[in-house]
Amino acid sequence: LFCLLQHGVEDTAAECERLGATVQAFVVDCSKREEIYSAAEKVKKDIGDVSILVNNAGVITAADLLSTQDHQIERMFEVNILAHIWTTRAFLPTMMNNNHGHVVTVASAAGHFVTSFMVAYCSSKFAAVGFHKALTEELSTLGKDGIKTTCLCPVFINTGFVKNPSTRLGKILEIEEVVEALMEGILTNQKMIFVPSNQRVALLLERLFPERAVAVLKKLTNAKFDAVVGQRSTQ
Repeated sequence: LFCLLQHGVEDTAAECERLGATVQAFVVDCSKREEIYSAAEKVKKDIGDVSILVNNAGVITAADLLSTQDHQIERMFEVNILAHIWTTRAFLPTMMNNNHGHVVTVASAAGHFVTSFMVAYCSSKFAAVGFHKALTEELSTLGKDGIKTTCLCPVFINTGFVKNPSTRLGKILEIEEVVEALMEGILTNQKMIFVPSNQRVALLLERLFPERAVAVLKKLTNAKFDAVVGQRSTQ
C-alpha cells in the first residue's frame, strides 16, 4: 500500500489484516516520481514481484478554472495521471518479463463526461482513461496478452472529497459497492467498469448525438456539488 498520510495507510493496512491479508504499508507522496520509484524498488527487493497494480490515488479541487490555483491544477495532474504512469513504469517490466499481471486504473465518470467547475479534474481523468486505453492497445501490439487492464469509472462516491454532491438520476455511491464492482471487474477481466452501469447508455448517446446529448444529459442528471466560483486565483 502506498499513501501520503501515515495514519491513512496504517488504518487501511490494519483493516486488511483483520480480513486475513498480509500487508506492507509505505508512506509515499504519489505526486513525487522519485518517491514512487524508491518505494517500488523497496517493494521489489523486500517483497517480490507485483502481479496486480491498482492506481487509486486521486485528488480534486471543485472550482471554476480561474478560481483554481496553479498548484492545485499541478497536483491534480501529478496525482491523477502522472502517478499512474510512474507506478506502472516501475512495476510493468516484471509483468512484461512474465507476461502476467493486471494494471488497474481508477479514473472517474468525469473521464468520459465533462462537468462545470471541474475543468482541471475532468482533464486529468480524461487523461487517465486515455492512459488505460493506450496502455491496453500497446500491450496487445506487443503480444503481452497475459497482462490484463481494467479502468474503473464511478460517479459521485461518498468519500467527502466533494462537498454535498447530488444527482437526479440516482443516489450517491457508497465505497463498498464501488469496491465490489471493481473486484468483480478484475476477476472477470473487464476492460471498462462503469458504476452505475447505465453510464454506458449515456456514453453511447453522447457519441451518436454529441451536442444534443450533452445538453439533455445535463438536464437529466442535474449533478450538483459545492464549488468555489468567482474567486480569481492569484497563482
